[in-house]
Amino acid sequence: MAKVSFTQAASGGDGHMTFGNYSDGSSGGAAFAYLPSGGRTDGQSWYLISDSYRQNVSPDNGNYGRQTLTHEIGHTLGLSHPGDYNAGNGNPTYKDATYAEDTRGYSVMSYWSESNTDQNFVKGGAPSYSSAPLLDDIAAVQQLYGANLSTRATDTVYGFNSTAGRDFYSATSASSKVVFSVWDGGGKDTLDFSGFTQNQKINLNAASFSDVGGMVGNVSIAKGVVVENAIGGSGNDLLIGNAAANDLKGGAGNDIIYGGGGADSLTGGAGADIFVFGASSDSNRAAQDTIRDFVSGQDKIDVSAISTLSALQFVNAFSGHAGEAILNYNQSSNLGSLAIDFTGQGVGDFLVGTVGQAFAADIIV
Repeated sequence: MAKVSFTQAASGGDGHMTFGNYSDGSSGGAAFAYLPSGGRTDGQSWYLISDSYRQNVSPDNGNYGRQTLTHEIGHTLGLSHPGDYNAGNGNPTYKDATYAEDTRGYSVMSYWSESNTDQNFVKGGAPSYSSAPLLDDIAAVQQLYGANLSTRATDTVYGFNSTAGRDFYSATSASSKVVFSVWDGGGKDTLDFSGFTQNQKINLNAASFSDVGGMVGNVSIAKGVVVENAIGGSGNDLLIGNAAANDLKGGAGNDIIYGGGGADSLTGGAGADIFVFGASSDSNRAAQDTIRDFVSGQDKIDVSAISTLSALQFVNAFSGHAGEAILNYNQSSNLGSLAIDFTGQGVGDFLVGTVGQAFAADIIV
């Protein structure tokens, strides 16, 4: 994510990182590290391992030991705690935070629970932790070293069927616990959460959070990153697209799908799905969305947020009156469309295509 490379070696390079264990916990912390200062301790990080403290013995994906390791590496790279506090110096709490995002929902450098920012990483009665830098950490380390745009610069899948090459970006079953922030250098990328059974919110906008696999705010997308595609699971999911041309698939369940800008491909999957449009620019002749599996009487097209019109007048041709709508359908191809003149200009300033026929009763105004 940053222009820093790591090589295992005895010494050398622009900086040298060393890792050590200690058994005396009198320092008040489970680990400590040194910020870069030009001194002999630069790059050192130390981890408590004793009979009474075993969390650092096996720093596995999602556990506290792995979060601790990532936290201390952050220090050796130059990242401080988000506020003026430190273990062993009094009893700091979230009340000592100097900005609201000082939680483990935004930064592995924080001491404070993600619950302080209305997130929840508990699943199956046990907490989960990030094993890699989070939203604010990515921004901070890139401020120091620059952004690495060559990282995962091809088409990459995060979640199920992951091709990201990192354990923390992967899910394998409905019981998987994922806590991560996506840094991606390019390509057409996908958040695949198809194996989860819980209701989810998947938001593809940069610097936003998603509620995935039964947790809240546990997946984010770093600032400046474009993820094009999302796949929901078998719950009742909310999928939110961005300004790119998105491919959004709801999967089973009664899903709500909002494509946003760009020429989007929208697939509800099994269940009664609602396709929501917040502006006429979300789908028009220049960038038309297509609903791939519309089922009349079950699915809905919601345009209620576009204008204050209380009803649409369905016509065969526009006559220059705001609120006129045209529904077309070709039975041989099973392709249809909905065009709406919201401005009274005599043209459809909103246009969405459908695979399957939509009727007037399927449109929410």
